Parts: sequence; structure tokens; C-alpha cells
Amino acid sequence: MAFEDWFITKARVSSKPHKGVSLDDKMSFFHQLATLVSSGTPLLQALEIGAEQSQSVKLRRALKDIAGRVAAGSALYAAASNYTNIFQRQWIEVIRTGEITGKMAMVLEELNKQIRDSRETHRKVSGALMYPIILIVVTVVSVTAMLWLVVPTFAKMFKDMGAELPGMTQFVVDASAFIVHYGIFVVLGFGAAIFAFRWYYKTPAGRRRVTGILMAVPMVGELLVQSAMYRFASNIALLLKSGIPMLETLTVMEGVFHESPVYREAIERVHNRVAAGRPLAASLEETRLFTTMMLNIVQIGEESGQLPMVMEQIAPYYKEKMESLVAKVTKLLEPVIIMGMGTTVAGIMLAIYMPMFEMAGKVH
Repeated sequence: MAFEDWFITKARVSSKPHKGVSLDDKMSFFHQLATLVSSGTPLLQALEIGAEQSQSVKLRRALKDIAGRVAAGSALYAAASNYTNIFQRQWIEVIRTGEITGKMAMVLEELNKQIRDSRETHRKVSGALMYPIILIVVTVVSVTAMLWLVVPTFAKMFKDMGAELPGMTQFVVDASAFIVHYGIFVVLGFGAAIFAFRWYYKTPAGRRRVTGILMAVPMVGELLVQSAMYRFASNIALLLKSGIPMLETLTVMEGVFHESPVYREAIERVHNRVAAGRPLAASLEETRLFTTMMLNIVQIGEESGQLPMVMEQIAPYYKEKMESLVAKVTKLLEPVIIMGMGTTVAGIMLAIYMPMFEMAGKVH
């Protein structure tokens, strides 16, 4: 029985608990909640089960508090609104609509589908960018190691021999000496620059300025626009399908684009114009930040009264376009990075061996 007790204790029946809250944790919770509510499980019991099943310590703690608030008579959306650091604002609004309309199971299923699509998109984008990032890191580490460890050995040998160094070799030797003597300051300065940039980017003005500059960069700007179109279409479709009125939907959309001040401010202007009686398509067009296809689709949806449906249909198009653009960018980056790495390493090696070839040629 000792062996049986051991393997039962060690069997991977459940995942190891972790402190953070990942997108997978949230998706798993909403999937469980939708399944339980659809099967007729009372909401409070479903929340308690979801809390026990969650492998995220932080999410489990939040769900237990939410369940306690619901047990005390609070609405689910009101209880969840205390945890906007875990649940996005549009998710909470969707849950509120499900409670008001009595379609909680359907709303949760739609919400779970959107979160799943968001996760898959994030995985594809991260996976596509991983290889270029690895190449850049390898390049930087390799060049730094050569300048720090390899070149100084040859520089000392050239100095002892009193060799006259070609310009290219002298440049590499000087660069090596700079890295050896001031490398720590370069690293500290680079770290300080990253810290200052992150601080500036967290400010509203900084985020707006950086986003605006990136939107003007070829391919990067296209990627940002396509990503914004996908987020706009998928979220507005979900909110309108859940029964949230247009003006309230636009208010929630401002929260969706909280991290993108350019589009957040644009949607604020759209909200004001729609509130004044203007059509949504015309209001979006005035911002000059939405694609022609998006404007046409919104106009068709408004005229036909099927805006949620057409927005749901256009969202996958922008998702695929965004993923295709990421793949295109990475395919262009890979050969450029490889050629840059090869050229740099070859240049350093050539600079080292040139004086040796010259000295060998003088020996008879």
C-alpha cells in the first residue's frame, strides 16, 4: 500500500496552483460558469465551484469574495466590478446585461468564445514574434561576448608585437576597449532608458505620443490599425448582441480602448456625435481612424438593422488580416536579422585576422 499511497499523492490530478491570473485562468472560469449555469446550477453554487476549481490563487480569492457578495444579495456584475484588475470592463457590462435580460447562460457562452478567440490570436502573434526576438538576443549576446572576451586577447597580442592596425581593426579594438571599460555603464544606461521610457509610456500624453508615432511607421502602423479594427468589431458585436444600447455600448468601448488613447479619444468623439443624433458610420468616418471597409460594414449594418450580426462577421476578417500581417513582418525580419548577425560577426573576425595576414605576408 505504500507505493499506491505514494503515486496517488503524486498523481497529476490537478495543476499546481499559481499566484498570477492568466487569460487561460479567466477563460477556464467563464467556460465552467457557462456550463454550470446552462445545466441549471444556481449562480451562487456555480461561483463557488468555479472558485474551488481555479488554479489561480488570486482568482480563487477574488471569486470567493464575489460569491460572498452575491450570497449577501449583490448582483454578480456589481460584485465583479470590484475586480477590474482581473475582469475587463466590457466583460462586466456583458454580465450585467445577462443578469438583466435573464440570458446569463447565452451571454456567458458568447463571452467565453470571445476570450478564447483573443487567447488564440495572442498565442499566434506571440509565437510569430518569438523567433525574431530570439535571433536579436543571440546576435547581441554573441557580438558582446566577442568584443568583451575575444577581441581583447588579440588586441593585447597586436600591441605586444607593435603591429600597425588597419582602420577597420582599430575601430573594433576601440569598440572592444569601450565595452570592457564602460560596459557596465552602458548596461545601466540602457536599463535607465527603458525605465524612463516605460514611465513616460504610462502617462496619458506619453502613451498617446508613442502610439501616434508607431501608427505612422510602415507595417507597424498597419498592424495597430488592424488590431484596433478587430477589437472594435468583436467587442461591439458582443455588447450589442447582449442587448446593451448603442450609447452605453460606446461608453464601454471607451474602456476597451483604455490602453490606446488615440482610439479611446476617437470613440469618445463618436459617442458625443451619436448622442447628438448622427449615424454611427458617419461619426466613425469623421475620426479618420477607421478603415473604409469598417465604415461600409457599419453603414450596411445600420441601414439593415443587423449591426451586431455584420460586426460579428467582419471581426474574423480583421483577425486573419492581423495574423497575416504579423507573419509577413516576421518573415521580413528574419533574413534581415540573420544577415545583420552574420555580417557583424564576419566583420569582427575579418578585422581581427587582417593584421595577422599582413604580418604573415611580411615574413619570408
